Amino acid sequence: MVNNMTKNKKLTLLVSLIILPPILIVLSHQFFPNNYFFSSLYKIIFLAPLFYGLILRKESFKKSLIKNFSLEKFKKNFAVTFFTGLSLSTIYLSSFFIFKDFIDIKSITDEINKVASINLSNIIFIGAYIIIFNSILEEYFWRSFIFEELQKTIKPYLAYLISALAFSFHHVVFFYNWFTPTFFILITIGLVGYALIMNFIWKRYRELFSCWLPHAMVDVVQIFIAYQVFNSI
Repeated sequence: MVNNMTKNKKLTLLVSLIILPPILIVLSHQFFPNNYFFSSLYKIIFLAPLFYGLILRKESFKKSLIKNFSLEKFKKNFAVTFFTGLSLSTIYLSSFFIFKDFIDIKSITDEINKVASINLSNIIFIGAYIIIFNSILEEYFWRSFIFEELQKTIKPYLAYLISALAFSFHHVVFFYNWFTPTFFILITIGLVGYALIMNFIWKRYRELFSCWLPHAMVDVVQIFIAYQVFNSI
């Protein structure tokens, strides 16, 4: 059935799935209680690849869920992906210490607590979820599905660019009003660059553990920074 789907229909489906997360994020902030659980409900969209495989490709549930995971490939790719994660994490951590004096940390932590009820008392538990589960869920959606299917539908450079921009927008919709325009632009550029690197890793290895490791390592730094910030105010 999926082979009979025209490129235009497939592109429409992919674009719809790309724009749904930020729309749902905005709606959840308007209509649901401000806590991390409700602010994360939009991520059910990230299971779209599973239903895409079940319904359109007629795959089994198991195949749709785990076909892009391979421990054997991951072991072979471990050194490269670990070094990539270490490099990205170092850049992230260094950037924070370089620019932290130019950021209104108190306002940001207040906003995080207001929007998602994240604070010092729960940051470790939420952080564990983000590092272990959220990172793999995002890679499952953005890399092995959105980027992969866009490559089959449009020119490769557009697939790289559109998926990276979409990944970035999905994140910046959370904090578009937290920073000055200059910092907002810098952070957005950083997210796009990060997504392009992750797209390249997927393109090279086509294995999700290899994408997950750098993502999880960056998230470790993110939670470390968040903990330090909450602990300092």
